Amino acid sequence: MSALGAFACATLRARATLAALFALGVCACSGNVKTYQAKPPTPPAPSSSVAPDPEPWRSERPKPGQPGELHFPEPNVVKLANGLSVYLVHRPTAVVTFDFVVRHGASSVPEGKSGLAALTARLLVESTKKHPSRELAEAAENLGAPLSSSAGRDESTVSLSALKSDTERALALLAEVVREPAFDPKEFERVRAEWVDQLVAQRQAPDRLASLAGLRLLNGPVLGAPVDGGVSDVKRLRVADLKDFHAHRYVPSESALIVVGDVGFEALKPGLDQSFGSWRAAAQAQKAAAPALPPPNPGLKLIAIDRPGAVQTAIFAAQRFPPRASPGFEAREVLGEVVGGLFTSRINMNLREKHAYTYGASARPIATRTWGAFVVGTSVRTDATAPALSETLHELQLARDPTLGAPLRPDEIARAKAGLLHALGARLEHGSLVAGSMVELFSLGLGNDYFSRYPTLVNAVSTPDLEASQRLLDPEDLIVVVVGDVAQIRPGFDKLGWKLEPAADTLTD
Repeated sequence: MSALGAFACATLRARATLAALFALGVCACSGNVKTYQAKPPTPPAPSSSVAPDPEPWRSERPKPGQPGELHFPEPNVVKLANGLSVYLVHRPTAVVTFDFVVRHGASSVPEGKSGLAALTARLLVESTKKHPSRELAEAAENLGAPLSSSAGRDESTVSLSALKSDTERALALLAEVVREPAFDPKEFERVRAEWVDQLVAQRQAPDRLASLAGLRLLNGPVLGAPVDGGVSDVKRLRVADLKDFHAHRYVPSESALIVVGDVGFEALKPGLDQSFGSWRAAAQAQKAAAPALPPPNPGLKLIAIDRPGAVQTAIFAAQRFPPRASPGFEAREVLGEVVGGLFTSRINMNLREKHAYTYGASARPIATRTWGAFVVGTSVRTDATAPALSETLHELQLARDPTLGAPLRPDEIARAKAGLLHALGARLEHGSLVAGSMVELFSLGLGNDYFSRYPTLVNAVSTPDLEASQRLLDPEDLIVVVVGDVAQIRPGFDKLGWKLEPAADTLTD
């Protein structure tokens, strides 16, 4: 027999022997059979050379402390003989911030002249009767003083900041800009051309286009017109329009000077008298009646602006809400934070986190002196347009009616209140933000102590206050504007029984 054959025979005999043993139960496991179990290694004894931690508290998580208290400064308000109000807020900073504000903005503009307030403010910082354009820029640069202007719905503002040592020179320059603008025709033509280009560029953004159309539908051609103006309106403006607006709106009795910095009124008074003391108003023209708002929209109104091939749809929804002075403003703000203001708000968590329709969605109340609105805005995937709008309406319905099974929870309300107070606290980071808050006090006619009382007012918002605000929500009568590929959007709307109407050209001008 060969070696290989002998090995095979031995292997077969071994297998037969094992099979016999298993058959007799000899190799079976039983309680009498001892098994080996490895013992875990014994940890080494601690070395005597390792010193104990001298600060063991570092390994413990810090416990939260008591919440801080927010103390917002109150202005010292003085009115000059000519009627100009001076708001002074003392802050120990090397830079002094100056904001000149007049209580007239886009809401004070006649029909067909949208953009007049904003363009007037822009031309103020372009040149004065004493300093042509380049020289005015050099005068501001020599002070190291950023000079800017802006307009809103209720106000127009000119802002400047300078070192404390340059306070009087800064006041003189600011007064010159406000009181003696040049309104040079050549500069006006150049600035207006740039302005129109910017307006045209803005209208390429779907979300901007949706909001422009939505606010015009909600508030009409005057109060709903964009602050920066419509393209056609701005093209028709003339230098005479700016001069007239400035002469009859920029008057001491309708204006305030905000000063924030390390300066007292006594030190400020000589510069005020020299720069603003001789200012007198021009003869007042008879004030035109405030434009009326159109009646509220009856039923859900859906307007479409077609953008063939768009992969996203911009959605803007709006309804009428109370103006700023209407009681319950703080409760409406809290409600807005819960519904759509915070990242954890209901609409954002639904559209973004639950359904992944969008990167983000928001909703909030807007309040001006003459009107208010509750607005919702987002951009969603084209194929998700109808479902996203349906979910938005559903969330608004749940927020309006607690009996539908989703009343406002205590944790939502607490986060909303904290978010509002943190936002107010963030204004203390810079003098310009504090000055901006003073602009609100003046332009909206709030009490001088309003922001110092604001934390108390927000924390005092109760369940009945919120319920009153919730009842204002009216999802069945929303005005909704969608900007996207209508051919792709329409089938989803048809399934829900929603009729899309094309937008008029005037809505997007």
